[in-house]
Amino acid sequence: MAIADDFQDDAPVEAPPGVMNAKSICDPLTEVIDPARAIFEKWSKIPACEVVEHVNNMRDRAYEVFRMPHIGLYGFLNINLLDFDCYPEILESIKKGALFLDLGCGFGQEVRQVVLDGGPPANIFGADLSNDLMDFGHELFLDKEKLGVRFVQSDIFDHQSTLRLEFRGRFQVIHASNFFHVWPWATTIEVAKYVLDQLSDKPGSVILGTQVGTKKAKNVRFPHVNKSAFFHSTETWKKLWAVVAQEMAIQLDVQATESDFTDQDKNDWPEELEFVRLRFVIRRV
Repeated sequence: MAIADDFQDDAPVEAPPGVMNAKSICDPLTEVIDPARAIFEKWSKIPACEVVEHVNNMRDRAYEVFRMPHIGLYGFLNINLLDFDCYPEILESIKKGALFLDLGCGFGQEVRQVVLDGGPPANIFGADLSNDLMDFGHELFLDKEKLGVRFVQSDIFDHQSTLRLEFRGRFQVIHASNFFHVWPWATTIEVAKYVLDQLSDKPGSVILGTQVGTKKAKNVRFPHVNKSAFFHSTETWKKLWAVVAQEMAIQLDVQATESDFTDQDKNDWPEELEFVRLRFVIRRV
């Protein structure tokens, strides 16, 4: 595959100790800010004076079970959808009947935001490999009896999964943040095809999200967990979807931008890897 070969490093970079030993849990929060705070106050009906204690207690409980940096560092308080200029347009389409999927939803904070903003729960879905993460979301947001959103346990590599068999081609909006950046190039090609299979063929149907990228694309090995991943620049991210579109004989409009991480999101990553936050919007044409 010529396009892919142009952007793959012949000499993968080994993640330095700063990555392998990066902290996976931080000190308890002293405040919880919007938009996450608004979900806890307006949706979960937690008194303002109790939000911080609730979030810290739930973080600690969850981390004891899952041991994931995303949990230990309060990543579940990030509402990525609100960072997109197209969110009002997407929300309006959901209100009018478009089906929305939060792929790799974890605790499901994004789906709560859409519901809080008036999205009909019947049009909103979350999917994750772990049922336990999705179930814990109900404890975090105190809404097991009222949410009404359907969560689907699904392995994207399982061709017999519920998501693949029941929902193929039905979603007009797929949000996938911190999802695509954990695989090598060739695997990401296959994952992208799977996600497109779930997307409606209606023009304007959209995949959007954010992930870890780099200023200059590179393969990175993580020997402490015996894994490697291809970290994309905006250029290689667009090229990957060009490969996918060509192989699937479809047309896509791919927009991608990069920005620096906030201090809260840096996770002690070493500067030499030049990690950035990569944001993307991919539409069927």
